[in-house]
Amino acid sequence: MSALGVSFVLKDYVASAIAGVIFRRVRHIRPNTRIKVMTNPMIKGDVVEIGWFRTTLKEVGDGERLPSVHTGRILKIPNFFLFNNPVVIYGETITDEVVAYIDATVFDPKCVDLMREAIEKEGHKVVEVGVFQKENYFIVHGIFESDISEMVDVRSKILLNFFKKVSLKKAA
Repeated sequence: MSALGVSFVLKDYVASAIAGVIFRRVRHIRPNTRIKVMTNPMIKGDVVEIGWFRTTLKEVGDGERLPSVHTGRILKIPNFFLFNNPVVIYGETITDEVVAYIDATVFDPKCVDLMREAIEKEGHKVVEVGVFQKENYFIVHGIFESDISEMVDVRSKILLNFFKKVSLKKAA
């Protein structure tokens, strides 16, 4: 009976060690790779280290509130958990978006160029910039590529640059 208990306790450690070896050999999941584990709740982060039994992640927010922003939490996930669940592995760049809402009374068609300039000023590649009209406002929508190693909320910086340019145009 005790051998059964010991094997039950050790099965997760053995599974994690085997998964750790597989991760090291295959190298799809490696340090500085962003991954998303498709569980409920979902886990998203940047791989810091792959140990023999656990993988360490720097958690990254997902969704509307904290997209692509490090939360400050460190996650230690058993390797067998990563091996047994669907995992999204991100590439070297991330396509992201930034959205600005402009009151219809102050909108200028040059806002498209200003958004493009704001994205480029932060050192990112512009994919597309467009404008959508709503009843009382316009939406300036920029899509850009960002390096996976970005550690800050890029959107805030782009919006700050954009609105500085809009207010300078308005004052002129």
